[in-house]
Amino acid sequence: MSVQMVRFRTTENQAAAVAEQLDEVFAAVHAAAPRGMRYTALRDAEEPVFTLILELPEGAENPLPSIPAAAAFRGWLPGRTDDDPAPRPCTVVGSYGA
Repeated sequence: MSVQMVRFRTTENQAAAVAEQLDEVFAAVHAAAPRGMRYTALRDAEEPVFTLILELPEGAENPLPSIPAAAAFRGWLPGRTDDDPAPRPCTVVGSYGA
């Protein structure tokens, strides 16, 4: 399994706009229904910090760049964060669940 994570902080003012954009991304992902992909977006309960986690089967191509709303979000996001929202590869060190 390949796992990538994007974690970024935005301002409280921008957090609602980020959440709205993520709603559009997830609607587009649901419509495209890429097989084998897991994609999760989290927001910290107390801070305007977001974490996006993409899980793909080993060797699978990332379908997000071919989904227009996801590609647009990736271009829209950098001016709205306090840090670098670049995807980073991760290694799963533990997992539980079906």
